[in-house]
Amino acid sequence: MTDINKVIEEVWHQDALATAMPFESWERLAGESAGAFAAFCTFRDFGPERNIRKAVEVAEGDEKKRGKKYRVWRGWAAAFRWRERAADYDGYVDKLKQAELRKTIEEQGKVHRAITGKMLRVVEKKLDLMDPSELGQGAVTEWVSTAIRAEREAAGLTSGKDKPEGQVDKNGQITFLPDFEGL
Repeated sequence: MTDINKVIEEVWHQDALATAMPFESWERLAGESAGAFAAFCTFRDFGPERNIRKAVEVAEGDEKKRGKKYRVWRGWAAAFRWRERAADYDGYVDKLKQAELRKTIEEQGKVHRAITGKMLRVVEKKLDLMDPSELGQGAVTEWVSTAIRAEREAAGLTSGKDKPEGQVDKNGQITFLPDFEGL
């Protein structure tokens, strides 16, 4: 029996691998040598396009040694469930990325709500200073339509696709009507 076959046989008899894989299965396993774990890490870190042959090519510069190393790594991959462990690791990394993305979205939401609050306070000041009798029929209609649309969007009743984009100049800067200057 070859050395690799002995390793595989020993590992399959270990209770740790006979039961369910631990949550952090990508960590070094009981009975896994430092060399086998280093090889697994090379394989694991190769990413979605991973395969043993590519990982061996990265790890072994000498083409003559690659064939032997490939056979050894293939044995380790079977004995220590590299594919399952790498998939577990990919899932873990994806969860970390999703958590970071959620955190970023929440932080952006706080900034957006703060800006929206400031803008609404400015509009509120302007409304308090205005004489309603000076508003024309077209302005009243537009204001009512805008207020209803904003209320529906805030309540989650519309997707916001129909909302106007606002006044943006060619440099991407928002321009305000002169009526709002100084507020």
